[in-house]
This record gives sequence, C-alpha cells and structure tokens, in this order.
Amino acid sequence: MQPVHIDYEKCNEDGICADVCPRKLIAFTKENSKPIPIPEIEELCISCGHCLAVCPSGAISLKEASPDACTMLNKKLWPGYDQLDHLLRSRRSIRVYKDKPVDRRTIEELLDTCRYAPSGSNSQPVKWIIASGRDRLRALGQIVIDWMKDAIESKHPLAEKLPLSAYVAGWEKGEDRIFRNAPMVVMTHAVELGSLPLESSVIAMTYFELAANIKGLGACWIGFLMHAANLNPPIKKSLGIPEDHKLCGAMSVGYSKYVYQRIPPRNQADVVWW
Repeated sequence: MQPVHIDYEKCNEDGICADVCPRKLIAFTKENSKPIPIPEIEELCISCGHCLAVCPSGAISLKEASPDACTMLNKKLWPGYDQLDHLLRSRRSIRVYKDKPVDRRTIEELLDTCRYAPSGSNSQPVKWIIASGRDRLRALGQIVIDWMKDAIESKHPLAEKLPLSAYVAGWEKGEDRIFRNAPMVVMTHAVELGSLPLESSVIAMTYFELAANIKGLGACWIGFLMHAANLNPPIKKSLGIPEDHKLCGAMSVGYSKYVYQRIPPRNQADVVWW
C-alpha cells in the first residue's frame, strides 16, 4: 500500500498537499490539476502527516491513519500568548522535593503528549526509561558517584572543570546531590547515528518538563548522570541502553517542596539581525 492515498472524489485540487510536503513527493501543476504522488514516494515518505493534517477536504490518508482517526485542531484550546509566556518564564529547576511518589498514570499522560514532539525527519527516535523507588535511585546515584571518583583519580578534564569532589563528599555524608531525593528519574536515549537523536530527545524532554509543570510537578536536568553513562559503557548497559544508543537526557521529577513566588530577571537575548 502506498504511504499516501488521495481520495479524488473529495479532493478539491488546490495543491496544498504538494506545497507543504517537505520532500516534494506529491506532484501538482495547474495543467494537470490533480495532486499525484510521485513514483518514489514509497521509499522517500517519512510519514510526517503534513499532507493529511493540512488537507481542507479530508481527502488524504496515510498508511498509519485516516482523517477520521485524527483529532481535529481547535485553536480555541490554545493558551493566549501571555499565559504561554508566563509558563515559560516561570519554569524553575526543582532540587527540593516533597516525600511524595509520582503517580504512574500522570507520567503516562505526559509521555502521551511528548510523543508529538518534533524529531529529525520524523524519525521519532526517543526511547524513555522511568526509574523510581529509593533503593533503585540510591543504587543509580552510587553508580554516578563511583564514576566521579574514577574521574577524579584519572584526572579527567571534567574533574577539573566541575566540583566532583564536593558531590562525592556530600554523598558520603548522606546527602543526595545527584537526584536531590527526588522520587523519580526520567531518562531518554536514542540511536547515536540517527537523524538528530540528541536534539530530538532534548525537545521531547523539554515538552515533558513544561507539561509536568501543569500537572503540579517540577524537574531538574541531571547532567552528571548523562556524563557518567556516556563516558562509561557499563553504566549505560546497566540501564538497559543498547550499545548503539546514547543517553540523551535525564531529569529528576517530583512535587516541589516549596512554591516559588517570583520570576527573576534574565539577560536580554543576544541577537544578530541579518
């Protein structure tokens, strides 16, 4: 079956589908008047759904979906710019959490939203790992600390740039400065040689973090876990990440112990206008 099917009885021959196709896989000319998939479409189509989403008459179906199976876009449900602006400005990295578990159903709802994050060539490469429970996170934190100790001993460049000794000392005194006693850690990984795997993962996790705020959750990116896993293959293996994949993102997640009251200032955007 062709990846794109056009119902010509519904088609109003406006050529919009051909115009928006990122790979120009639908031919349309005024002389021909009908949009026609090119012969190479089966091997080149990335199933992004642009043609299906944009068609005013609902004449286009994909192998994966028909117009009737899609949710209709409703801009009345969009937040106003002021609301969106306030949400983005008020996001904070949360490092002090309530002793309260995060419901699995809440995370499933967030992941259901995050699967719509854009990805390179619609490859949708992002895989998720959700870790929770004190014992499991303590063991994972110890793995990161052991990596830090090795980095300090071997005089790894990161050990000179980052205060690893302070994190190790805090851990040995019983302080969790890796996950900050969060009840959950969310991680993403993707095939390393894919189409923009790191960028796709970061976008998906940014979706997650912002949507989590609406659910009353806070999060904090954990760069040390990413460094440890990607510089030490056994750590990556212990997380169940395939050899050809890279840990692209990690963040602690939970309910903030405190409510932030203000939005501190930030530097003005550094822009060059061409």
